[in-house]
Amino acid sequence: MFREDNIHHTQPTSIVRNILWGIVLAGGEGTRLQNLVKRLYGYPRPKQYCTLTGTHSLIKQTIYRASKIISNKNILTVVTHDHSKYYREELSNRPVETIIVQPCPRGTSAGILLPVAKIYKSDPDSIVAIFPSDHFIREENRFINYIKEASLFVERNPDLIVIVGVRPDRIESGLGWIERGEKIYSNNDDLNFLHIHKFLEKPDLAVSASLFASGCLINTFIVVGKSKTILNQMETHLPRLFDAFAPIFNSLGTEHEKITIKQIFKLVPDGNFSEDFLEKVCDHLAVLEIPDVYWSDWGEEQRITHDLEKFHLSLSAKIITHTETLKGIHNAVPRVAT
Repeated sequence: MFREDNIHHTQPTSIVRNILWGIVLAGGEGTRLQNLVKRLYGYPRPKQYCTLTGTHSLIKQTIYRASKIISNKNILTVVTHDHSKYYREELSNRPVETIIVQPCPRGTSAGILLPVAKIYKSDPDSIVAIFPSDHFIREENRFINYIKEASLFVERNPDLIVIVGVRPDRIESGLGWIERGEKIYSNNDDLNFLHIHKFLEKPDLAVSASLFASGCLINTFIVVGKSKTILNQMETHLPRLFDAFAPIFNSLGTEHEKITIKQIFKLVPDGNFSEDFLEKVCDHLAVLEIPDVYWSDWGEEQRITHDLEKFHLSLSAKIITHTETLKGIHNAVPRVAT
């Protein structure tokens, strides 16, 4: 199990024990959405830094949503070095210590392990809520209250990690599914915390149709758990990743932290948190079904189009035509004097 001496704790007096922390995952490339992004902006741009509807980018919307129940200084945002132009624009008003820059993409497992370890170092009793930065959520206040309830559940059940699940309104083959188990007792009978029987990551259309008909849930990839429990389980089920992180663990909070992350992070195993971790730890997971919140993963254009039509919304930016894109490229090319 996770050894507490792996990470030497500091004891900053400003840290309140047993408080909720947030992790916003914003290190992805967003390649599946690039055709839409190019039509909107005229150039490639990671989707999390795009304003698709309304007046704020997806990453800003995610941080604002989390800030309804989490102190701003306790919301960490994981970004990638190559996106520095974009995160400096979008996160200019964020405390610099809350921005965690990974030198390169190494998958969601490493992208989660780094901030969870940093939080655990500062607050060993902490609970963390993990939010991807490409979600569309209609009833935000109701949703964030569910996250608060999940954190209270985890406080009473510290060995369980909670996944937020939603019942889809249509068949989805590009997302992860959850087969529900029996209900878990909680202090609030109105909440539906359930054991997880099985994860199915992006099954084909036929299997998805069967899961939909059976009342299975979509895995939103929104996770709430004790930082120590997440680290314990990652050490057990992702030993190669955990061992590779040892120099980073030892450097956290020291003057060598940044250089160690820069040197070591690019060498750690690449991995998918859902496939490599969540699917292996079902016995330590619970799913919280949120039945009255509309949630959508905006990683694909067809979902965005569906939601815009459903809620009578419009895209914020101008659609750039192919001719305009070519013209913009032509104008950007330096002219050679004749």
